[in-house]
Amino acid sequence: MNIAVIAANGRTGQAFVQAAVKAGHQVRAGIHNYSTLKPLTGLTLVECDATIESDVTNLIKGQDAVVCFIGHVRGSQPNVQTNAIKVTVTTMTKLGQKRLVSLTGTGVRLPGDKITMIDRFLNLSIGIIDPERVADGINHSKVLMDSDLDWTIIRVLKLTNGKSRPYTLQHSGPTKAIVSRKEVALAVLEVIEQHSFIRQAPIICDAVGD
Repeated sequence: MNIAVIAANGRTGQAFVQAAVKAGHQVRAGIHNYSTLKPLTGLTLVECDATIESDVTNLIKGQDAVVCFIGHVRGSQPNVQTNAIKVTVTTMTKLGQKRLVSLTGTGVRLPGDKITMIDRFLNLSIGIIDPERVADGINHSKVLMDSDLDWTIIRVLKLTNGKSRPYTLQHSGPTKAIVSRKEVALAVLEVIEQHSFIRQAPIICDAVGD
């Protein structure tokens, strides 16, 4: 499968690129300004500012699926996630492409969500410290939900660089308290390869019995 990755140079993006290439996929990795990705067979690096339509077009044209890992880093605009996903949706619509997977936090709430105490506490804290970040995740999700794309929004609570542990994807949680970026990579691959959770926003949860 041919997969384009927006914000491939971030820590989660790098974990996904490695997992996708290892699984035999051809990956076009969108990077901005610099890259720490190591050369891999099946990997093509593409300079891409995710807020510029021509850059996004160059990255995703002809791909079977698009993955977006745009998030907040020091110095980023408060609405960077929403702006990037708007450009991505517009570009994919013009190109006639459908499959898009995006990552966001569990601050994006949906009816029926099973909210744990730690989830409630951490999101309340982030909402106080950085309310624009939470609003950006919510607004980015609204853009996808209002689109005609075959989107999946994968939601997580707290990301780490630890080892992958058993997980499951559930519609409403409860969320796994700490999620490895390697688990995110595998979860994104899972929904792409299985074409599952179309127009849904699953949460990464503990595996049963874990």
